[in-house]
Formats: sequence, structure tokens, C-alpha cells
Amino acid sequence: MSKVTVYQFTLYDITTDMQRKSRRWATQEAIERIGGEILDHTATVAETTALDPAIPGMTHMGFDPRRQSR
Repeated sequence: MSKVTVYQFTLYDITTDMQRKSRRWATQEAIERIGGEILDHTATVAETTALDPAIPGMTHMGFDPRRQSR
């Protein structure tokens, strides 16, 4: 299976007027595309099956790298 590096990231939350951590992880390109801020220390290699086909470069909601099969 193919692998990809994903990161946690923060986004501006208009409802709280603060940055918040996203519930998804994403590739660097996807985070840059939406204007998020990458949390570099969270770089994780994930299976491409963890990515949501409906949102290029983003993982499925609730992705947890600790629960990946090794």
C-alpha cells in the first residue's frame, strides 16, 4: 500500500474567534490550500486508505495515527 505524510493543523474558527486544532489530519499541500497552520512536530506516515476520497489530501474525520495497522 502507498503511504503519505500527514500533519495535524490548526484553522481559524469564526465561532470562537480563535485558532483550533482540526479533527482531520492532512498533507502539507491540502493544509496550504485551505490556509491552515501546520503543526510540524506531528508529521506522521499514514496509509493512503486513511485519506477521504471526497476531500483530496485530508484524512477521514477522527483519524488517529495510533490506531493504524503497522
